[in-house]
Amino acid sequence: MGLFHTEFATVDWIIVVVYLAGSILIGLWANRYVGGLSDYLVAGRTLRIRLALATMTGTELGLVTVMYVAELGYTKQFASLYLAVIEVLGLAVIGATGLVVYRLRQEAVLTVPEYYQRRYSQTVRVVGAVMMVLAGVLNMGVFLKAGSLFLVGVTGLDDPMALKLIMTGLLLLVLFYTVLGGMVSVVITDLIQFLVLGVGALVVSFFVVDELGGIGGLWDLSGATYVNPLLGDNPVTSQPGDGVGPWMLMAQWLTLSIAVMLWPATVSRTLAVKTPTVARKLYLFSSIPFLARRTLPALWGIGAFAYFAVHADVGSEFQQAVAAKDISTLSAMPLYLAKIIPSGLLGIVTAAMLAAFMSTHDSYLLCWSGVVAQDIVAPLCGGLSDRGRVLVTRVSIVVIGAFLLFWGLWYEVGQELWDYLAITGTVYLSGALPVIVGGLYWRRASSAGALAALVCGVMGVCGLPQVIDAINSMLFPDPDGFQVFPALMMLVTMATPTLVFIPISILVPDRHRGDGSDAGEVIS
Repeated sequence: MGLFHTEFATVDWIIVVVYLAGSILIGLWANRYVGGLSDYLVAGRTLRIRLALATMTGTELGLVTVMYVAELGYTKQFASLYLAVIEVLGLAVIGATGLVVYRLRQEAVLTVPEYYQRRYSQTVRVVGAVMMVLAGVLNMGVFLKAGSLFLVGVTGLDDPMALKLIMTGLLLLVLFYTVLGGMVSVVITDLIQFLVLGVGALVVSFFVVDELGGIGGLWDLSGATYVNPLLGDNPVTSQPGDGVGPWMLMAQWLTLSIAVMLWPATVSRTLAVKTPTVARKLYLFSSIPFLARRTLPALWGIGAFAYFAVHADVGSEFQQAVAAKDISTLSAMPLYLAKIIPSGLLGIVTAAMLAAFMSTHDSYLLCWSGVVAQDIVAPLCGGLSDRGRVLVTRVSIVVIGAFLLFWGLWYEVGQELWDYLAITGTVYLSGALPVIVGGLYWRRASSAGALAALVCGVMGVCGLPQVIDAINSMLFPDPDGFQVFPALMMLVTMATPTLVFIPISILVPDRHRGDGSDAGEVIS
């Protein structure tokens, strides 16, 4: 059995094609129900708790999430579960207290940057929107490649051209129904994708646990491969630096805790629910499905690690391909599933993973393009009609999609996928934290402080390996001496905007607003 052997057959292709065709029909149908900007961006703010929970889970349980969590399961085994602990604790705290999300929903804004203008100024709104889109598009830039690697791995296609064609086709499909139906289309497709994905996740988990020898085999494996996430080295793989380590654990704990509360694609669901109380409950109830999204894919990655360890011939071939950079550790899980799930069921699983892919892409594309139209173009043009904003949003979806295709084809991720996502996320999160929290809870927060904090977020790109290498070569060339590293740059990026925001807000107050009232008219 070779590395690219798969059980994927003609019947599986039929299942996948039928599912994708259904998504196109949904886009055409949903377009009939888009009456204006509120319908297009937040579905008229009509989402109740069940539908909001399903669509929020569908969005956040994307194929990129499945891929990076499975990759962590493969490379770090049971130490990868630290992400689940961080996220569930964050959701529980927000759900119990309503921290930030309750007040933000009370503002009745369509986007986070709209709140920036309501609390600070139009300049803060535009700058904040630019930073949000920059971080979001960079963050999303690897989603397409991750989804394509799954499909290539599970179907056995090892032609580089096949990867490019699949990336292009998947993106065009998502662009089609998102451009047509906006949030209405996204909500409907996310609900269907949530159901399909739930079935697929259960099927995969059953086969993985069965292949590991049942619950008893899984328990034995956990004892043999447990790794403390505080360790920088992984004793199971004997690879230096293959663990998590205290610095990265601290950086990612901070980043993920803030992302749970403030990440725009998640907040867009908060702004679309009926009431602030529903927004708070949404976070509390999300803790269970979000726990599943962090643990089940990790289990699949752990299963891939055990499979390649037992089947030494395939495992050796995989390691050689990774060393030669023909593939990456992201491909371990789909190559593994292609061997243990029988034909027929494999098509259902693949359709479920494509559902996960689309449910994330449609929501993220709509989120970033909505910000471009609502918070960059409209304020700079002195306002636009609802029809004009929907048009700008649709054009932005296509433009962002074109960038994502270019970035996905060109950019090579120099670290594990989750590390890349966390690092690029700090570009937005580091500045948004003091600006949003300070604006909601501190009367002395000023526009000057907000601008300074938002601009400081650009430091986030310094965590990328290419930038790290450039900094060390110029400033710290001695490899045996001090050198900067990604976790350190993430911590510095997360701390700097807040440290800048507080003193500048005190030293340069907003003279037109000394009592925390609205900064001025909001263009909406």
